[in-house]
Amino acid sequence: MKALSNSYVPALGYHWLTRFYDPIVRLTTRESTFKEALLRQAGLEAGHRVLDLGCGTGTLATMVKRSHPSAEVFGLDADPETLKLARAKMARAGLEMQLDQGFASALPYAPASFDRALSSLFFHHLSDQSKDLI
Repeated sequence: MKALSNSYVPALGYHWLTRFYDPIVRLTTRESTFKEALLRQAGLEAGHRVLDLGCGTGTLATMVKRSHPSAEVFGLDADPETLKLARAKMARAGLEMQLDQGFASALPYAPASFDRALSSLFFHHLSDQSKDLI
């Protein structure tokens, strides 16, 4: 197996654009529509442990926690700047979730840790090398 580099494509392609990610995505996509559809399809239940893989600024994780308050929600992202935005979003919403910095290719969780793993707007941020290995 090839070794995987610890690199990623930042939100909107450039680190300096990260702070603009949420408003740009909100204006240029139907984010709430497809994320609400993802939540309906996920079949989440009370008490589930849910991973938002590539959580970015935490929008999907926040939606999970709001719709299922008893769920344990975890977010994983490689980008420390998006995680700062996610933590601020959680604080404003008064929600508690665990947000971890790490790579999808080397999950920092034990096998079978989650009832559901969700992801949106994530895979296009991976390098071609990472996509080949995942």
